[in-house]
Amino acid sequence: MTEEQQPIPHFEIDRPESFAQFLLDNPREILFYLRLLAQRRCLLTAYLDAGQHFFLTAIIAIDEASGQFFLDPSNLAQNNADAVAARKVTLLTHLDHVKIQLRLTALRPGVYHGQPILAAALPARLLRLQRREFFRLEPPVTAPILCQVAVMASDEQTYHLDLTLSDISGGGACLVTAADNAPLFPRNALFQHCRLEIPGEGVIQVNLRVRKVFEFSAHDGQSHLRIGCEFVNLPSTRLAFIERYIARIERERKARTSGLPI
Repeated sequence: MTEEQQPIPHFEIDRPESFAQFLLDNPREILFYLRLLAQRRCLLTAYLDAGQHFFLTAIIAIDEASGQFFLDPSNLAQNNADAVAARKVTLLTHLDHVKIQLRLTALRPGVYHGQPILAAALPARLLRLQRREFFRLEPPVTAPILCQVAVMASDEQTYHLDLTLSDISGGGACLVTAADNAPLFPRNALFQHCRLEIPGEGVIQVNLRVRKVFEFSAHDGQSHLRIGCEFVNLPSTRLAFIERYIARIERERKARTSGLPI
């Protein structure tokens, strides 16, 4: 399909009334994702003006002191000329299966370390379109994720339970515990400052709200509970931490399946 045959894209970043929950305007969070895109050399599609013309690019470097970042120019001089003349440029890519959009007001030609670049001011907003249908990952049984939860028992004492996760996603996690602990996990209960230990990544604190509880029988015949929880007020940096773990485990599993080195 040629560029002329490509449908003009719809940019969710232009619809804050519908996608406000996915828009970031904190400069530190925006820099965090720009650095991730640069470190992974993610390809971005640069759409010019309404989006009918576009070319591929990547983030070469970020200059926080001057408030700008540098993009790899197109191999075609006309694309670069059109980009500099455009009234607006929209960058679109995916990071760990999450759509990312950036809106730039202008691009300027320049040179960085002897390399031609297109320079832009750091964006004021970034859209991360992470919908509710998150990809759920079952952690490896040889390296389980543990979650420490502080619960209030009937004697009004607080106890810390170390629970194993049966799955995790960017939206929440499913905890496993003995069926006898059912009274400790009523629906809609909120557990704050839970300690999530993710092998190979580290430890983060999360807030969990119970959304669903159901009982099942394990292979040993014992009754257990699966406690489906959603993350509450999860900062984007911790969400990226979880998404990085999910992406790594998926890469390792695909590599083993295909026989490629991990």
